[in-house]
Amino acid sequence: MGKRKKSSRTPGAGRKKVPPLDTVFTCLFCHHEKAVSCKIDDKARIGYLSCKICGQKFSADTDTLTQPIDVYSQWIDACEDVAGQDD
Repeated sequence: MGKRKKSSRTPGAGRKKVPPLDTVFTCLFCHHEKAVSCKIDDKARIGYLSCKICGQKFSADTDTLTQPIDVYSQWIDACEDVAGQDD
């Protein structure tokens, strides 16, 4: 009996690595880039967002699939809702 023929294909050769999602964003109020940091507390199921420059803060309820970009987009939606009520 002979050895098995080795596959010519290297493992994982066809897959591309997915780049990680951002956790630092641009502030909507002071417009500084990379000033808003987002952290998610999985145990408390709350996402925190705060600006280093102007001190703006936001928190939102999260679930197990929520990413920092989701908390940032919820903040954008909440700001648009408040701006829409003022008009």
